[in-house]
Amino acid sequence: MKRRDSVTAICCVILGLAITLWSSTFPFGRWDALGPGILPFGCGLILILLGSILFFQAKSRVQEKTPEALTPLIPHGVAFSRVALTLAGMLLSAILLQFFGYVLTTFFLILLLMRANEPQRWRVDLFYTCVFTVGSYFLFQVLLKATLPTGFMGF
Repeated sequence: MKRRDSVTAICCVILGLAITLWSSTFPFGRWDALGPGILPFGCGLILILLGSILFFQAKSRVQEKTPEALTPLIPHGVAFSRVALTLAGMLLSAILLQFFGYVLTTFFLILLLMRANEPQRWRVDLFYTCVFTVGSYFLFQVLLKATLPTGFMGF
């Protein structure tokens, strides 16, 4: 696990450096009007910080005398199907967002994620899916006044 954590930490630091360098090409703005470069720059710095912490924790960890059983990198069986359904649902929702609109795409994505990962009774899943869809629509469309894709049905 120590080696895997070290490799993960190094990848996080490299990704953070790439994001930080890339974001420096955007304007940062002023303190009263921040520009588009500040968010990716801050995220890149946070990624570098967290990757560095993980790296030093992995290096300072005392190696146990009994080796741990390695967990597979790619899950098998039911766990693999959950991961595959989650990734396929997110990819499909990104592709179909403009055509079906935000409300329908979000509704079916959340329903798929709930049914694939931790299925409950249908009424419970449908209730929480509706609450999340309406809540996120209210947050983005009404409070933040963001422009969301409407789709072919107009919502």
